[in-house]
Amino acid sequence: MPEPVNPMSASPDAQTPLGLDGVTTDAANGAITQTEGGAVTLDPQTGLPMADDAAAITESTIVPDAISGLPVFDLVDRAGVVGWVLAALALVGMLIFFYKLVGFIRRGIFADGFAKDVERHLSNGDDKQVAQILSRRRHPAARIGLFGMTLSVANPENREAASDIIASHARKEIDGLNSGLRIMSAIAVLSPLLGLLGTVMGMIEAFQKMEGAGSRIDPSVLSGGIWLALLTTAIGLVVAIPATAFHMWMQGVIARAAAVMEDVCTMVINRGELARKGALRASNVAELRQAAE
Repeated sequence: MPEPVNPMSASPDAQTPLGLDGVTTDAANGAITQTEGGAVTLDPQTGLPMADDAAAITESTIVPDAISGLPVFDLVDRAGVVGWVLAALALVGMLIFFYKLVGFIRRGIFADGFAKDVERHLSNGDDKQVAQILSRRRHPAARIGLFGMTLSVANPENREAASDIIASHARKEIDGLNSGLRIMSAIAVLSPLLGLLGTVMGMIEAFQKMEGAGSRIDPSVLSGGIWLALLTTAIGLVVAIPATAFHMWMQGVIARAAAVMEDVCTMVINRGELARKGALRASNVAELRQAAE
């Protein structure tokens, strides 16, 4: 009667079970041999990858799969070093834009309708009401105007001195508003140039491949090289166009804020003249009413 055969010891291969994805595991020494892509060695005591393999696995998981699978990520990766530089410039530009936008909102740049109220109350000689209006506003013009209300403008010498002091404060406010715009301008100017540089480098590489192929030129090699070369120009334009638009918009916002500051400061410095003209106008209106009656 034949002896029963142990299925686990029937052959040496039976002791080496096949794991997922074509990976062969050796339980004795902890080695995992992959059918494709080399081998990964496990520590038989801990079951963790060895030092070299752990480093390789760490490097392969630097970029999450959710990000590496995006079409934009794939295009930037195909564009090479120039593509990643342009992506970094785009990120910096977006950060600057949102930082400036939040700064404009916090400073009350978009709430500049108080200048007409200031002019009306100064014409009526109501300096206290003007001070209350300016104290409730966060606009730089309101802060400078409130500071100017504390300066004496009784005579031409005092007005000139007050004008110089207020102009100094206004320049500081405008410089603060302009911070970061040079970086945005540099991004708008350099992005298409970097894209063009990447295109030129890609074209050089494509023609070098054609030269190396000799008479056996594959049109797909040339077309693929040109496609990748033009990709950097497209990325550069995609980065430069919004950066230029944001830069022009922020310059317009700052120019408007500077104009409001100039108007408010002029009214505050010449508030005595405005009050006299307002009183004269009121007296003329009263005389006309009396004459009409």
